[in-house]
Amino acid sequence: MRLNNPKKILLTLLFKGKVYREELLNELKISHSTLTYFINNLISNELISVKTEKLFSAGRPKHLILLNKKNWKSLGIRVGREVVSLTVFDGYFDELEKITVKITKEHLGNKNLDNLLKNILLKLTYKDSIKSIGIAFSGNVIQNKIFSYILKLQNYDPKITINTIFPKSQITILNDVEAIATEEFIKHGGKKILVINYGTGVGACFYESHGIYEKSERKVIELGHFYAGGKDNCYCGGIGCLETIASDYAVLKKAKLIDLNISDFISNEEKFENKLDKIRNLYLTNPEEAEILYSDVFKILSIYVLNLFKLFSPKKIILSGEGVSPWFTEKLQEKLSLITHQKIDVEFRGLKNNIEYGASIDSLREYILNLQI
Repeated sequence: MRLNNPKKILLTLLFKGKVYREELLNELKISHSTLTYFINNLISNELISVKTEKLFSAGRPKHLILLNKKNWKSLGIRVGREVVSLTVFDGYFDELEKITVKITKEHLGNKNLDNLLKNILLKLTYKDSIKSIGIAFSGNVIQNKIFSYILKLQNYDPKITINTIFPKSQITILNDVEAIATEEFIKHGGKKILVINYGTGVGACFYESHGIYEKSERKVIELGHFYAGGKDNCYCGGIGCLETIASDYAVLKKAKLIDLNISDFISNEEKFENKLDKIRNLYLTNPEEAEILYSDVFKILSIYVLNLFKLFSPKKIILSGEGVSPWFTEKLQEKLSLITHQKIDVEFRGLKNNIEYGASIDSLREYILNLQI
């Protein structure tokens, strides 16, 4: 899988969106004539397009190079406990089509989820022109197989079904927090990023970029299943996991004073949606009560965030997920400042991160690397 200059040009456009000729000359360290040869070849293969910028002063017009808008369609898929969401992007990563379906307990398990995924894929309009497909799961990816407690998946291979509908598309599989970290790097920059995803579950991913042409280092961290000193059995088979004492599940138990098993909560999450929404937005109407409810979460989660910060030394920490808010981020930041003298900045993203976009970028990178050009 040789990384030649045409592939470097495509990777640069994938990660940066658009570049000027001068940028590519500096990046690739080649002559004007050589770059012109590569660009003309990529244009003839309908892989890129070139726009001439209008100048409002004297001088030579600048040429802006982009991926071909029509011929770089990709599909990003997010499979979480709450929804399955599919988005088709064009070469500029504008959304062409989007389908979102809520997940219920009837959809859990290899066979049920596979049937749901197949039915959604068949509804898509763009079936013949998808270059690559990235699919991100809430769970662990081991040798391209999915293992997910919350989705009840064991050794699940989504490629089998996807290939029957998209036999020519490049397919990549990743964890949902990996997709968030990838999107974060592309849209907001940063070479060393730690993403904490908080909500029904708790996960993390450390992302370190080694440059556009090198594969980034991504370390998925099962933060929610670190031992945290609790006594309850976890759905993963462990005892005292972080998710049992510092997650939306733990806050729900505390707020409603109910004896709720975490396995039952995960299996029947849709039954608790309204209660969870009220708790997550309680800070808007009663911040004092919200702070009491979340006090254990901030106390425990801050310790684990600090430990990850010391372990990986990220340049920034991103807080994502359905369970966080600007208020949640502020309170966690305050707690961190009380237990360390190091300056640790936590940036709120919530649900702003586009998991389908991150998954799509991941798949297109593999597509480019496997191109015969």
